[in-house]
Amino acid sequence: MSGNTVSVCIPTRHRSDLLTEAILSCLAQTRLPDAILIADDSEDSVTEETVAKLQETTPVPIQYRRNSPPLGQNENTNSLFDRATTTHLILLHDDDWLLPNAIGDLLNCWMEYPNLTAAYGKQYVASHDGTIDVSRSHGLNTAYHRTSERAGLQPRSWEVGILQQFPNDCYMVKSDVARAVRWRAVSEVGDGGDFDFGLRMGLQNDGFFFLDTYTAKYRETASGSISASDSSDTALSSYRVLRQMNLPEGAEKLRDLKMKNLAPRAMMQAIKLGRKKEAAQIYFSKHHGRRAFTLGGIRRLLLLLS
Repeated sequence: MSGNTVSVCIPTRHRSDLLTEAILSCLAQTRLPDAILIADDSEDSVTEETVAKLQETTPVPIQYRRNSPPLGQNENTNSLFDRATTTHLILLHDDDWLLPNAIGDLLNCWMEYPNLTAAYGKQYVASHDGTIDVSRSHGLNTAYHRTSERAGLQPRSWEVGILQQFPNDCYMVKSDVARAVRWRAVSEVGDGGDFDFGLRMGLQNDGFFFLDTYTAKYRETASGSISASDSSDTALSSYRVLRQMNLPEGAEKLRDLKMKNLAPRAMMQAIKLGRKKEAAQIYFSKHHGRRAFTLGGIRRLLLLLS
């Protein structure tokens, strides 16, 4: 599979300092990418000027495009998939880093399994300045089923999306598959675009490989991510997507398990967004269940009634 090529795709908006660090992590790879693609939703030229300086010295082509008007996260990501001319791509958020081994190690998975769709490793949790929290990193990977006993080719591809073992970014995927699956519009999936993409990836394709190696660092930024913002409906949208998705036989138990996990956060987001009818439906659903009688459940009920 020596003919494989890799683009790193980075959507960005008004975070030129963090973007620079993301790009530098690409340039520190033991196996350099064949291209770095940037899609910029910024309304000013700061990011464009920052990238132009990097383009003067980088050994890797940096292909920059500024969107006017801005496309929004979902279509911005799709635009990168469309622009990738390499056999494989990595989606990298502008506030995260690839570890130096990432491209080489992930690409090597195709040496063993040439028909793979996607490969991904473990992620460190890091502070804004890049300091790794080992304990929280272990907790993150355990929560998303990225553990040693689950390493290797995944036996049921639909599980990787439901359980979110397939991460939000820093995965390597065949470019033609990414273009075929695409991110759906915000009108369809709200802020749950990454969850929906991973879910449909697993439902429509076989060949997912979990590499039991750290390949990336996930940054907890000072400004916060979309999923942490007060206006986010990430959990609520993911809950809806999972409820509505047609799943294969045998997946219902796993669907219920994931929806139970999402229910408290989905309800809280519905309340914050003024969608109290939907919040009530979640509260009295089987997925919230006996948690209604816990201290947290009572607090959620009081917020619902306030």
